[in-house]
Amino acid sequence: MFDSDDHIFPTKPELVAQDRKSMFVKLGLSVLLFVAVFYSVIQDNFIFVSEIVAILLLHELGHYLTMRAYGYKSLNMMFIPFIGAMVSGKASKISQKQRINIALMRPLPGILIGSVLFVMFLNGYQNEFILEISMLLLVINILNLTPLDPLDGGKIIEALFFPKNDNVKMYFTLFSSLTVICVGWYLDFFILMIFGFFMAFKVRGFQKSQRIYQDLEEIEFNYTRSYDGLSNKDYWTIRRVFLDNNPKIKDIIPSDMVLWENEKLLVDQIKQLLKLEITLDLTLFQKTVYALIYLISIGVPSYLIYSNWILIVDFTGLSNV
Repeated sequence: MFDSDDHIFPTKPELVAQDRKSMFVKLGLSVLLFVAVFYSVIQDNFIFVSEIVAILLLHELGHYLTMRAYGYKSLNMMFIPFIGAMVSGKASKISQKQRINIALMRPLPGILIGSVLFVMFLNGYQNEFILEISMLLLVINILNLTPLDPLDGGKIIEALFFPKNDNVKMYFTLFSSLTVICVGWYLDFFILMIFGFFMAFKVRGFQKSQRIYQDLEEIEFNYTRSYDGLSNKDYWTIRRVFLDNNPKIKDIIPSDMVLWENEKLLVDQIKQLLKLEITLDLTLFQKTVYALIYLISIGVPSYLIYSNWILIVDFTGLSNV
């Protein structure tokens, strides 16, 4: 609802609708960068790099289609060298069940296809290509179900047990960051350690956001809504509170009530502050079912690999390495 005095505030910046062609251009460029970086590390193995890209595309396609079915707008798919791929988008509201379905629909197709291919391999189709594709599908998607932020496994745990508790989310992210750093150190994988340190900045972001939320609650400002739902007065109110909590940014902006030449940067920060409305629609029985699906999705393919590890090693020649 717009306030009666909304007209005295400058018009808030309008969001520019994303051109689908632009999304595909960004996706194409990110794939090329991903392939170039990956190929520079794994020399003379373009086929293997292509397999990784195809599997990640399948992985993210389930995510993309599910988000689109739930009404997400401005969807983007992007590849990130050494990290993988991601899909982002925006929605005005979402439910617990939808969040879990979105998270599950990224690894589940890959796990199902990988399991079928591996069973085919075990039952007479002992082809190196089938084994390689099935292992990549299973390993990538099992790792993605690891219960750590920002992996899909972490998103499932969050949606099941603390969908609205920001304090628990912050500690969960901190735990995930420390775990990734330790694993990177143990494996001597420097890039993974860097990623873990970057995750620590997300924890700091949680703390700064909490202070802003407290200030907004003191003036009874509702921040659980979308950017489109902000009136002009709302925009300038949350903008002022954000700047009050970020004095270094405030010092370089000429006036509180004039659009800055880099206003898009502030718009992006405000969009991140606005919380998505989450409907808690899972019963205890439904939570149990989703928890079982999650555990089976990890357990069954892991058992398939573990119980046939000697065959895999012998067939691939890893025992001679």
